[in-house]
Amino acid sequence: MSDLETKIVMTRGTGSADKEKITTKVTAPDVETLSERVDDVREEMEEWADDFRKIDPERPHRPPDNQSQLGGEA
Repeated sequence: MSDLETKIVMTRGTGSADKEKITTKVTAPDVETLSERVDDVREEMEEWADDFRKIDPERPHRPPDNQSQLGGEA
């Protein structure tokens, strides 16, 4: 039997300013191992989701004033 693969996609938020997506691919040689690995990834993703919920989408992201390192001609 070849390796089994599943893809887990988690999306946080609904609007364009507060939407993050995590895609994780899990592979395993058999169903039992795949199930164990998916359970492990799910636990980690729950922690990641908690971290993402702490991100304030209302706080604007501003680039630094000095953008001279972006390249090109000034």
